[in-house]
Parts: sequence; C-alpha cells; structure tokens
Amino acid sequence: MRTAQVLRTAASLLAVGLLFSPAGRANIIDVRIQYFQFTGQNLTIQLGDTVRWTNFDSATHSATEGTDFILNGNEAFHHPFPPGSPAASTIFDAAFLAQYPRAGNRYDYFCVPHGSAMTGSITVENGPGSFFCFCSPLGPCSNRDYGAGCVNSTNARGARMTGTGSASVSADDLRLIVDLLPANKIGFVFRGVNPVAQVQVGDGWRCIGGPVYRFRARNSRTAGVIVLGPGIAASTSSGPVSSASVSILPGHTWLFQLWYHDLPSPCGNDSNVSNGYSVTFVP
Repeated sequence: MRTAQVLRTAASLLAVGLLFSPAGRANIIDVRIQYFQFTGQNLTIQLGDTVRWTNFDSATHSATEGTDFILNGNEAFHHPFPPGSPAASTIFDAAFLAQYPRAGNRYDYFCVPHGSAMTGSITVENGPGSFFCFCSPLGPCSNRDYGAGCVNSTNARGARMTGTGSASVSADDLRLIVDLLPANKIGFVFRGVNPVAQVQVGDGWRCIGGPVYRFRARNSRTAGVIVLGPGIAASTSSGPVSSASVSILPGHTWLFQLWYHDLPSPCGNDSNVSNGYSVTFVP
C-alpha cells in the first residue's frame, strides 16, 4: 500500500513538472539526410527543442534556412555536410526566434547543392506570444543571457518567461511560466502596453514603460518556477484597478515581465527581472 502511494505521488510530481517547466519539454529531434532527402521533412517542435541533422549519404548536402535556394548570408542556420561529416544542430529557443523572426515561426530550409529537390521545414510552437527584452549583449554587470533575463544567483542563467494556452480573452487559458528562478523567492508579474529601451532594475533590465500594473506576489518554491494563470484576463477586470484602461481586452497587446528577489545576487542589487513576453489578445 505504501509503495503504491509513493508511486502515485511521484507520478503526480512528474506530471506537474512536465506541465509547468519549459525546460522539461526540451528534446533533441534527429533528421537523417539519406537517399537525397530529409527524413522528418516537415517538423513541428516545441520551443527549446534542438534539431540535429546527420548526413548518411556519400554525397555532399546542406541544411540551409531559406526559400530562395541561394546561400546569401542572411540564413537563420546553414550546416554544410560533406560525406562523413559529423552531425550539426540548431537550438530553437527564445533567443533564436527573437533573432530570426519568421512568419508563424516556420523555418523552411533546403540543400544548397540540390535546391528545390531537397527541402524541409521546422515550425516552432511557442505559445500565443512573442519574446523581447533579453539580457544581451550585456547585463548591468555583464551577467548576460541571450535567451532569458539577466543571470541570477542560482542557475548561471536568467529567469525565463514563456507562455502556453491561447490569447483568447473568453477562453482565458493563458499561462505565463517563469522558470530558472532561485528557489523560494518572492516575485510578481507586471504588465504594461508601452515598450521602452532597457532600464536597469536590480541586476536586470525592464523594457516595459509606465504605467505598469502588477499581479499579486508569488513564491518560486523549491522548483524555482512561478506560474500565472489561467484566469489572467478575469483577474484584471475586478479589484481596485478595474477599468477599460487597465483590463485585458480583445485587440490589446500587453507586455509582461517578472520581477523577483535574488539575494545574494551577482551584481549585489538583490533583485532581478525576467525576459519579456508580449501577447496580442483576441476575443
């Protein structure tokens, strides 16, 4: 009986971890280059996944992002594969999507030597929003992170905000998930509609201008994760700040970041900020 209870508890904890942790969803997806084609030709992957190509042919190939079948230096990735070359990979994380934005997060690619005869595509699912305000090229004390907020005291990484669910106000199923936080720290998500140049807040950057509105404080607990939602839109239409100017309504684009305690912190300012996540809401 006790063994069964332990197994049920472990399974529950694993399910929660997989649901709330973007890092837990990261995978390596292998694509074989063989018989003059990409096996796994049209992929749909999750944010943070890595695609790895390996050439099994005796001919020279490449995996080159683009649709013009020309190598011009503007590609999001270009991996040449002479015969016997090692595998090469690309990580499709938030920093990659922000640096190389493509419609629908779809990255078409081709083989330079064989053009339209060898093509593939990768579509990255990253929730209903888009990313901004990374800690690059440098943070306030050179505590950079190209894919998240500025580096904190725990992870040699910054706090990372991502989204799941939808941008529908009526469904109200958006979740904002911030992981890579120090354990057992207090933080709160804040929002605004005005993007601004980076402003130092603690050890990190704030990229949301005033006025800003904050949600109630939460604890990162032992997992180092804070989750806001579902019910985000509903929570903005009640309480002391209830008005059309601050409620989340269809057609509005809201910017979100998380501020959190971090003691002792790399720069000695005892707080930090996650990257930003932008959502344009629909009915």
